[in-house]
Amino acid sequence: MLSIHRPQGLLVLAAASLIAATASCTIVAAEGEGEGEGEGEGEGEGEGEGEGEGEGEGEGEGEGEGEGEGEGEGEAFTELTAYPCGFNRTDDLHIDDDNTMWAGCGSNTDGTGLFVSEDGGLSWANFEPENQNSFFESFRVTTISRSSDGNLYVGGTGNSFMVVRVNADNDLEPVLAPGGTVGTAFIVGHFRRDSTGRAIAESLNGTESMTRATDGDDFAVADLYAGASHQIRDLTLDGDTFHAVGSTINEPNLYFKETTVAGQPIAFETVELSGGTFGFTGELRSVAAADGIVVAGGVNEDTDKALVYVLDGDDVDDFEVEDVIDGLRRGNTFGACAVAGHYVVVGGETVTNGLGFVLHSTDGVVWEDISNLPNNPGPLSRCLIKGSTLFVAGGGGYVARLDL
Repeated sequence: MLSIHRPQGLLVLAAASLIAATASCTIVAAEGEGEGEGEGEGEGEGEGEGEGEGEGEGEGEGEGEGEGEGEGEGEAFTELTAYPCGFNRTDDLHIDDDNTMWAGCGSNTDGTGLFVSEDGGLSWANFEPENQNSFFESFRVTTISRSSDGNLYVGGTGNSFMVVRVNADNDLEPVLAPGGTVGTAFIVGHFRRDSTGRAIAESLNGTESMTRATDGDDFAVADLYAGASHQIRDLTLDGDTFHAVGSTINEPNLYFKETTVAGQPIAFETVELSGGTFGFTGELRSVAAADGIVVAGGVNEDTDKALVYVLDGDDVDDFEVEDVIDGLRRGNTFGACAVAGHYVVVGGETVTNGLGFVLHSTDGVVWEDISNLPNNPGPLSRCLIKGSTLFVAGGGGYVARLDL
């Protein structure tokens, strides 16, 4: 496990300021991490051959003297039925309170369709709205979210729309269509709506974004960064506060925190994170936030190492994934998810047939490797947490679950 010790006052987030962050990380020697639940025989390196529910050969970090008493740290994920989308990634994954799951992979070569499972991932089907049955057959889905108004919001591109919503009757309703002026027509990378109706749609491949203040307002080209131009790579909500990360390979790692409240045009404070421990350029690709803690992941382009930042109030810390997973080759942190008490990042090695990884923390400080994944799914691109159950997804429609 990795323990991050937070120096107080390390970073003060100030509006319209770019502030370099530094961090201090120490590795806690693992005591038999990776033992299977039950009768693990941890052998120093933490490779317990547990006979409990997952035969967990999770490779424990550090060289502690394992006692074979792992409390589920070696438990394996349960692989669910793959949803019908191939290639290398899942763009978004969502699960409702009734266990209905939704998935999309619109950035893949063959990426059209919205896929639904009504039994928690045991079987999948193409979703067909009641009023426009074949709509998603020609729509590339890149973002899925259910908002507080009860509607499922789906974004991407196709059939002359950028964002649509599915209502309680499974009817399709328009939300955002391409415009005829600069900045109003793009493939939507992420769409999020807060409980007041404020919403952001941002470009998958560029710097464009559009926002609105309420459900009754039209979308307009946004000025999110006080005149500057940045690309959003991931977007999330913690309550009604928007959080995003961005930059490209030639830019610093940037975290965007909303500085506005309901009724005002949405705007972000831009915080440069690349001045931290590792001091490098781009890219950040994932962000999640819960209970005031923000987790962002990406890659150190100078060393091809997967990286994670943790922001908690005025403190910012960072660590490389190989600090937790010994021997990890070139990698990237592609996805993040969070609820209060559980913070997760997923990614994988970016070499041929590279392994996927999953890191978990209950407080954002101590991180453990829980990458006991069946059948080597390759790099993972998305995760979500529902209650105390973690779902991860990757290429080829791969989906798996683990009770945290």
